[in-house]
Amino acid sequence: MKENCWTKTLLGTYRYLENIAGAIDKMVMKTALNSYHFCRGESNNVYNISNKIIDLADRKITLINLKVIIDKVLMEIPESDAKLLIERYVENVKCRVMAENSKVSIRTLFRKLTCAENNFTKKLVANGYTDARLSELLKKEKWILNFYDQVANKGEENLNMQKDLAYQTKIFGLV
Repeated sequence: MKENCWTKTLLGTYRYLENIAGAIDKMVMKTALNSYHFCRGESNNVYNISNKIIDLADRKITLINLKVIIDKVLMEIPESDAKLLIERYVENVKCRVMAENSKVSIRTLFRKLTCAENNFTKKLVANGYTDARLSELLKKEKWILNFYDQVANKGEENLNMQKDLAYQTKIFGLV
């Protein structure tokens, strides 16, 4: 399901949103302060610089809105699911460590994590953030779309590996 890829993408990029919004602020300031040097001799440059600043401001608004969307969905799912997702995706804690800390088997942790991801996805879609809407919202954020592609391709690779393994076990009579 594409929305599950969005769940992993949004949660995986969450920790970078504030830093990138801050970097955008610096770019706006630098562009504005350096505009004097660019404008000499070219009357059209004021228009170009203004558009660049507006584009940067729009990107920042998009990132802030994305952070608000993620926060809202995390508040709507069960607290235990939210904590699990934050620990895994935002804090980037390894699954083995998470399992040890919560004193459960790795398989149990994966089941809980999958359930939490599904709950996040359901709430995301219930709030109107489908694959199409998120793709449209984030069309200018190439770094997020690249992250999404990596998540989606990893899922396809895992699916292809599973199909290949199933095929091989069937051929070799291991089923």
